[in-house]
Amino acid sequence: MRPHLAFAILASLASLTACEDDKTGGALLPTLGVTAIAPKVLVPGTELTVAGVGFVTPEVADLLVVVRGAIDGDPVEFAVVPDRQDDETLTVRITGQVAQALIRPGGRFVGRISVSRTPKATTAAGAAEEAGKDFELKTEVVLTPSIGSIAPTELYVGDTITFSGDGFLYPNEGASLVELTGTMTTELPSRFIPIEGLVVPGVPVEADNDLQTGREAMVVTLTPDVLGIVPGTFQGSVRIVNTALDGTVTASTPIPVSFPLKPPYIDSVSPNAASRGQWIRVTGRGFTPPDGLLQAATVMFLEGEFEFRSGGTLPINGPTTIVLMPDFQPDNRNMSAILRVELDASGRPSGLGLLPGTFRGKIGPALLLGGDLVKGTGVETTFEILPQRQIIYLRALPSFDDALEEFGLLAEKDAIKQRVLEVVTRDYQGVNIAFTWDEPKDYAEYGIIELAGRDPNGTGLFGLDNTEGKDVGNLRFNDIIGGYNADTSASGYSAYGGIFPGEFLNMSTRRGDNPLASPRFDDIFEPVVPALGGKAAQAGESAGDSQRAADIREAVRVFGNLVGSTVSHEAGHSLGLANVDGQFHNIGDNPGWLMDAGSYRPFEERAELDGQGPSFFEPESLDYLKSILPLE
Repeated sequence: MRPHLAFAILASLASLTACEDDKTGGALLPTLGVTAIAPKVLVPGTELTVAGVGFVTPEVADLLVVVRGAIDGDPVEFAVVPDRQDDETLTVRITGQVAQALIRPGGRFVGRISVSRTPKATTAAGAAEEAGKDFELKTEVVLTPSIGSIAPTELYVGDTITFSGDGFLYPNEGASLVELTGTMTTELPSRFIPIEGLVVPGVPVEADNDLQTGREAMVVTLTPDVLGIVPGTFQGSVRIVNTALDGTVTASTPIPVSFPLKPPYIDSVSPNAASRGQWIRVTGRGFTPPDGLLQAATVMFLEGEFEFRSGGTLPINGPTTIVLMPDFQPDNRNMSAILRVELDASGRPSGLGLLPGTFRGKIGPALLLGGDLVKGTGVETTFEILPQRQIIYLRALPSFDDALEEFGLLAEKDAIKQRVLEVVTRDYQGVNIAFTWDEPKDYAEYGIIELAGRDPNGTGLFGLDNTEGKDVGNLRFNDIIGGYNADTSASGYSAYGGIFPGEFLNMSTRRGDNPLASPRFDDIFEPVVPALGGKAAQAGESAGDSQRAADIREAVRVFGNLVGSTVSHEAGHSLGLANVDGQFHNIGDNPGWLMDAGSYRPFEERAELDGQGPSFFEPESLDYLKSILPLE
C-alpha cells in the first residue's frame, strides 16, 4: 500500500474554505466552480484538463488544482499549480510527482478534484476558497489500442478517415500511428505496389463538447503520399501502433481492409456568372492543397467553347484548355479561384476575366503528384463572364468619426454615408463601378479608399491617391488609396493616402487664409461645428420642420457632397485619370470638371451650392471610363 502523499504546496490550503458545490466568491470575483474534467483515462504525459468558471488571471488570484481521494484504496492528496490556464480551463501535466501519485497499472481513482483560489492582497476580493466535484478516473502505465470500425471505406485523396476503438494516445502522451500492410493496385497506369508497414500519424478526437472524452476515436488524413493519387484499391490489413513516452510499443490486432481509392470530382460551381476579381467556388471531393515538398497540387480545367459577347466562338480543348489554380482550398471538398486578369509575358492583359462572354462545357479537377496526373469527373456548366466591374470599398477608419465629431455630425454618420454613396454613384453613372461601405465578400480583387480624419502628411490635403504610378487602362483592380506607401514615398511624393474630411474645416473663413475658404462654408456649418460656435447635432434632431432640423440636414447634405466629390476625384486617379498623357489633372481651370486640380475646384462647386456643381467628368474622361469599365 502506498503511503499517504501530500505535496509541500498542500500546506497553503489549510486556510481554505472547502465547499461541496460551486461557491460564490468575494464581492469582486466571479463564482468559482468545476464542471468537467478530461480525459477519464490517465497515462504518463496526459494533460488533465479541468473545466469550470471563475478561473481568474494570476494577477487577480492564485489558482491550484487540488486532488483528494484514493487509488485502489491508497489515499492520495496533493495540490499543484496549473501548467496552463484560461478563463474556462486549467491544465495539469501528468508527469513527475503528479504521475508518481496517480499512475499505476489498471488503477482506479475515486475522489474529488477541486480548484482553490486565493485572491491577491491588492484585489481586496475576500477570503481564499475552494470548489470542486467528485470524479472517478482510470490510470494506466501504457495503453493498448483497439479498432472497432473504420469510416469511410471508399476513399478519396484528402479524406479524413475515422478509426473508432479505444486506447488511443494524445500527442503529449506519445504517438498513435495507423500502420498499413498490403498492396496498392492502380488502374491507369496499371501498377502493383507492395506496402509494408506504412505508418500515418493519427489524432484522437473529442467525444463531445463537455470534455467527456474517452479516447474512442482517432482520425488520419489521406494525404497524397499515403496511397498516391492514381485510382485503384488497397488490399491488406491495418492496425494501430502506440508508442508511449518511455518508448513502450503496443499494438492493436490487425484487421483486414479493402480501400477503393476513387478519382476526384466536381459536382457544383457557383456563381454561374461572375466578373473580374470575383471568387468562383466549386464543391466536390478528392482535392489536395499544393505541396511543394510532395510536388502535389489540384487544378481546375475548363473544356468546351467560349462565345464572346462581341461575336465569335473559341474552342477550348486540348492545347487551349483553360487551367485555373485554386486560390483557397480549406479541405478536400471545397476549392475557390479568383477570376483573374494578369499581364502576360509581353505585358498585355490576359485571363478568363478579360473579355465578356459565355463558357459552355465542363469544369473538372485534376490531381498532380510528381509525374502522375489524374483527371477527375467534371460537371457540365454554362458560365457567363460579365464585363469587368470595379468594386471600391469605402473603409471608414476610426479617425473618420473624429472628423464627424469635429463637424458636430457624428450623430448623422449613417445619413452622411448614404449621401456619399448617392454622390459617387451619380458621378460614375454609365460606368461599371460600384462603391460600398461593406467589405466585399464575393470579390478578392477590389479597390479600397480609406476615409480618415486629418491629413497625416501634414499638407492639409482633402484627399490623396498615394498609389504608385498612373494606372492607364486600370490594369490594377486592387489599388489601395490609404495607409503608407513606401514606393510612393521613395518617389518623392506624400506617402499617406486617403480622404481627409477633417481638413474641410480649412474652408472656413475663420480658420486662416486658405484660397478655397468661403463665407458660404460658415453659413452651412456654423450651426453644428463646435469650433465655429455651433452645437453638435444630437440623435433625432434632424427630423421635423424646425429650423434646427433643416440646418442639420443641410450640413449633412453638404458634408456628404464634399466627401463624395473627393472620393470620386481620388477614385478617378486610381482608374487612370486625368485622361491627358503624362498629367494627373486636367490642364487649367475648367468649371465643373471633377479632375481639375484642387485649387480650381471652389467650395460652392464641391458643396453643390448656389447653382454651382455638381462636378462631373468631362466627355473625354467619361468616354475613357466607359471604355475600361463598360456596362455591357
